[in-house]
Amino acid sequence: MKTYYLASAGCPRRAVDSQKIADYLETNNLKYTQEVKQADLIIVSTCAALKSREDLSKTAVIWYQEQKHRDAKIVVAGCLGKINPEVKKEFDEVVFISPREIDHLDDLIGAETRFKDIPDPNQIGSFPLFPDKRERQAKDDRLNKRLDLAYEKEDLFTLRIATGCLGNCSYCAVKFAVGQLESKPLDTIVSEFKSGLDQGFEHFVLIAGDVGCYGVDIGISVIDLLSALFAIEGSYKIIIKEFNAQWIVKYFDDLLDLFKQHDSKIDYIVVPVQSASNRMLRLMKRPYTIEDVKKYLNIIKTEVPALQISTHIMVGFPGETEEDFKESIDFIREYEFPFVDIYAYDDRPNTAASQMDGKLPPDIIEKRIAAVKKVQKQILTRLN
Repeated sequence: MKTYYLASAGCPRRAVDSQKIADYLETNNLKYTQEVKQADLIIVSTCAALKSREDLSKTAVIWYQEQKHRDAKIVVAGCLGKINPEVKKEFDEVVFISPREIDHLDDLIGAETRFKDIPDPNQIGSFPLFPDKRERQAKDDRLNKRLDLAYEKEDLFTLRIATGCLGNCSYCAVKFAVGQLESKPLDTIVSEFKSGLDQGFEHFVLIAGDVGCYGVDIGISVIDLLSALFAIEGSYKIIIKEFNAQWIVKYFDDLLDLFKQHDSKIDYIVVPVQSASNRMLRLMKRPYTIEDVKKYLNIIKTEVPALQISTHIMVGFPGETEEDFKESIDFIREYEFPFVDIYAYDDRPNTAASQMDGKLPPDIIEKRIAAVKKVQKQILTRLN
């Protein structure tokens, strides 16, 4: 093999994988080509967290099968094969590897430098799913794009601090692909951070399946991580991606102290609450109450006003009533988040939620999503 082509439909975590794969292939003397038909190896990094993303990923694999030259190999990376194993039956002569199996490329390409020896990248390139970027037509509809744009800034330094998570959310199939928590050593993260500062970077984003559970598997905590990073001298801003609410509750006093002491060094944090109904949270297996979330987020909002917090709201989880939904709407109104990622519940294979009764009709889910968007637009109008 002499040339490769890389396409990605993944989330920010899979984007890190894609860049690492590119670095790995280049280290092993494969050269990137922009012409699909000239590639000896085509890697499609997929997403299947939602059915729409799974369908788009499958469409891409089919397209590349049609475009490749006769002897080219296609590798389907990302979460698709683990989230929906039945998909593998639809494709002949395609190699599936999950995020935990990327080192299987070593044998496929006859690697001299093993994948495990390639460091995580800190600058992420762009690998469109299709050469003409048709995937934009199927991207999830987000009300506010600022968070997405933040990850596309050229001056952003990405720090993957862990893979996997400790959660057991009833709707999530991603864990089938990424597995249990595996935290990166603290000294490695600190070294990467300092390297970014030395290179002149000022914006750093911490990425993991759940930043809040960092370190539990290695005997430390996210408080140790943040303390170590904030202790580093320099002018910089930290962005924290997906800090689940149970860890805000668990570490609140220490987090508040850190945020207050270093408010000039932290830009924003994503806290994916998912629902403001305790009944829904229990069914989702999210281990916190909305009362705790409201209490602590309001304290942060009051005492650290410069810190911007965004959230995720899932609409249409099985059994969601009008009252459950109203609680989420009221929560958004009360907190006035500057950014909200709104998305519909989506059945994923082999999840506990997929076996639940009370699935909502699509038209009801669409109406509820429209209602959330309307409220959020009103909030943004007031804030701006």
